[in-house]
Amino acid sequence: MKLTHYIRPDCFIAELPEKTREDALRRIVHAVAEKGYISDENAVFAKLMERENIQSTAVGNGIAIPHCFTDEVPDLIITLARSRAGLEFDSFDGKPTQVVFLLMGNRKEHSLHLKALARIARLIKSTSFIERIVASSTVEDMVRAFEQEEGKI
Repeated sequence: MKLTHYIRPDCFIAELPEKTREDALRRIVHAVAEKGYISDENAVFAKLMERENIQSTAVGNGIAIPHCFTDEVPDLIITLARSRAGLEFDSFDGKPTQVVFLLMGNRKEHSLHLKALARIARLIKSTSFIERIVASSTVEDMVRAFEQEEGKI
């Protein structure tokens, strides 16, 4: 599985001005809706917040991987957003979240969703990858860092 097949760079956000998890997720979902990948952004946002209210998807070290299922996507969409200042994402380590990987999968493709989560978990083990994302000055730099790192795993 190649994550680069499912990433949507046209939805990447190079700098989130938002400070909270809720505002950041709303902004990211809106970016995906603006590009026409989903039509009911309120429903997708509600599903993401439902998941977040069970347990935060912030995995520590400045990284969060919010995810949900929606029938609006045919298989899987992955997008990336960055906040140099950091977001309050209710991370277990108390650190601000700087990199947000958002996954939206179709329930019929449940195994694809799980495989993507596992690949991202391997990808984020590379602190140099996260450092490159945080230091990126453009979306193109973020995409390049993503592609280069995925080629290593």
